Parts: sequence; C-alpha cells; structure tokens
Amino acid sequence: MEPSRTSRPATPPAHDPLIASVPLFDPSQLPLRTWCEGSREDAVTGLVAFPDFHSHIPRCLAAALEAGRLVALAIGDVDGLKDHVERTNSTNPTSYGHLAGNEVMATVGATTREWFREQPFDSGCAATFGGDEVILAAVVDDAGQFHQALGVLRDRLGAALPVTVSFGLMFVTAGDLPSERERGWKHDFTNTLLATVDRTLFTHKAARRAGGGPGGIIAVTRPPQLTVPVLAGPDPMVLLPLPAAADIAHVVARPERIGGRDFLLLPCRGPVGQRGAQLRVTFPTGSSKTVVAYALRGQAAVPYAAVTDGVTGVPLTVQGVRDRTPRSVPEDLAAALERAGLDWAAVPAHEQAQILHLVTEAGTEEIRAGRITAAVDAVAARKGTAR
Repeated sequence: MEPSRTSRPATPPAHDPLIASVPLFDPSQLPLRTWCEGSREDAVTGLVAFPDFHSHIPRCLAAALEAGRLVALAIGDVDGLKDHVERTNSTNPTSYGHLAGNEVMATVGATTREWFREQPFDSGCAATFGGDEVILAAVVDDAGQFHQALGVLRDRLGAALPVTVSFGLMFVTAGDLPSERERGWKHDFTNTLLATVDRTLFTHKAARRAGGGPGGIIAVTRPPQLTVPVLAGPDPMVLLPLPAAADIAHVVARPERIGGRDFLLLPCRGPVGQRGAQLRVTFPTGSSKTVVAYALRGQAAVPYAAVTDGVTGVPLTVQGVRDRTPRSVPEDLAAALERAGLDWAAVPAHEQAQILHLVTEAGTEEIRAGRITAAVDAVAARKGTAR
C-alpha cells in the first residue's frame, strides 16, 4: 500500500550520527580578534579554515613582531585518533567512515572556541590544520601565563574527549625575525615557524609512543636561528622557568658547543647562582639521568656528549629534583631570610650545615635569636661576594 502523503515532515530516525558528528556553529562567533578577519569557518570544528588562516597569518605575525610584541604559536594534535575511530567503527553499528573522528574534532573546536573567548588576547585566532589538528596564534603579554592557559585548554579537552590532545608551543619575538627579507619572506618565515612547532609536537609524540608514556603533553621549543645572535646587551629570548621539584616539562633542546664542551640549551631560564640546579632528564633513547643544569647567557643548559652533526633539536622530558639539604630550614630563620630578601641557596651546602647546626643547638631563645641574626649576615655577605 502506498503511504499517505501529508504535509508533516517525516519522523527522523532514532539516531542520526551526523547530528553529533557535524554540529552547526554560529559563524559570527569565530575564534578571532583582529587577526584573520573575514575568514571562512571550518564546518566540522567551527574554527578558522586553514586556507584563510595561512593567507592572513604571515602579515599579522610580522606586523606584531615588528611592533615589539610577543607572539605565541601552538599546534594541538589529537592523540590516537585513528585508533579511536577504528575501535568505534568496530563496536558501534551506526558509526562508519570518519564519523567518530568528526565528533571528536567538533568537541575540540567547541572547547577551543569557548577557551578562546575567555582569553585576554587583543590579537589572535584559532584555526584548523590537517583535519585533526588545531593552530593557536596570539599576541600575549606573558609567556608563562600563556603556557598555563594552554595547560587549561589541554586539561579541558582531556576531560571532554575519549582521547587526549598534545601541543607543541613556541614564543616568537622581534629578535627572531630574519635579517634578510626577500620577496615572500613573510610566508617563508611563518612556514618555518609552523614547521618547527609541528616537528616538535610529532617528535615528542613519537618518543611518547616508543616509551609508553601518557599523552596530553605540551612540548616547548625555540624558533630556529635565522639571524646571528647578539651576545651583547639584554637577551631577547623568551624563556620559561625550569620545572620545580616533581614538575615535568617537555622541551626540544638545541645542541651547541661552548668553550669546547657540548651542551643542550633548553627553552628555559637558567638557574641563579654557581651551583646550578639538578634535573632528571629523559633522553630520546628512553634512558634517564640526573644532571646539573647551568645558566649560559641566561639560558638553561645541560652537558651532553652525544650530539652529532646535523641534529638541530633533541626532545627531552625534564623533571625538577628536590634540593637535598642536610636539614630543613627552621621557620624563624626562613622568615628572617625572607624579610632580608636573601636566598638560602646562595650559601654552599657545607656552610648551610654549619649554620643550621649552630641555630638548632642554641641553648636559649636569646642565643638562638643572635645566631639567626649572624646567619642572615653570613648569607648577606655571601651574596655580596657573589656579586
């Protein structure tokens, strides 16, 4: 029997996988501020479509750097997306093709859009890249704050998705601009930066897979050297702090020979003082070693003897190591040092042990107070000597 014709729409199927796979985004809410205005929207993620991003960003990036601004570039890639799609297709009868991947990327886009609206950027945008990647580009005021904000986005994505998302990150300054600028240099420069961030990300992802480590990392690198570094005057590099005790950082270190010795320069600030700082470093081979990092021209560096010619970056996992002191610093001594603006770490370990012994063995409160005063004077004298 022929079904009756009515003006009412047909009843939709009980489950339409396309509804979750390809949502409708409001194009007026594209994640951009001044950069990439007039761009088209990627239908799956709701982010700026990559062709328009790639057309606009070289001019925006160069203008910001020439104005002395700091620019952050980050690329995020979904960990194990192919495995997730294949697993979903084999267990869910309504899933086929790349529907499960589209659903993941739609969530990536929606989460990134929401995060972008919360950020204080006056210039920047978020775009798609390669189908399962996202690019973030923004003018920022503080590298450390953006690094933390990117960690918030990474954690939100991990909570909203069945998979994690890993990022590569770079900070660019006017000092990184090429000295020779031929026709088309802005696009070449931008492509070089994006390629460096992308290689950083996938080098760390490969090392993670080989070592069986968790996803959801943020790997930090420095821009490639396109100009001869100027050693005189303030260092124009933007560096993140070294990881504190028990914190972990993923970095790409740059090999360099200094004074006849091989070092790996980390994209981190060097420790203050002559003693350096202990770090637990995991190398691409999977081996780990506790080393001492020193400050070379303000940048953290660790000794390394296995750098070969042609290697421009070495992926490392770096963990802070808690300083081993003979005893913890008493609260009254710590408070006195803080009031004086002094750093206990400026005192060598053997002198620390002697001072702590004298303070803790004081027989009366008056003697203890006098010895704390003497200890503060000793630290101040040590600081003066260091200068």
